[in-house]
Amino acid sequence: MAEANTHRSVTVNVGSERLTIKTDLPDGDIKEIVDYIDERYTSYERYGLETGKRMALLALEMCEQMFAHRKMLREVKVERDELNNAMKEMAALLEEGQEHKESSPEGDWV
Repeated sequence: MAEANTHRSVTVNVGSERLTIKTDLPDGDIKEIVDYIDERYTSYERYGLETGKRMALLALEMCEQMFAHRKMLREVKVERDELNNAMKEMAALLEEGQEHKESSPEGDWV
């Protein structure tokens, strides 16, 4: 059975452009994204750049942020895997200790 298309058309103003996009994001998320883009776009006004160059700078800035976040995510995943392995080792040691305690007479375990 085919999934229903949950995307809807939304018109947004980005920089000096009015764009219609298809999205499944809630209005609040779209507003937050557009406000961020507009704030960054406006910050480039001080350089007196034309629209295309400001958009290019904005794209570069956002890509740089995206790649930095991807790198952090990879690092966090490695740390998570290391923690999971350490927890498995500790669980095995605890289980081994429990088995040893249960098989030993009371007081013999040191």
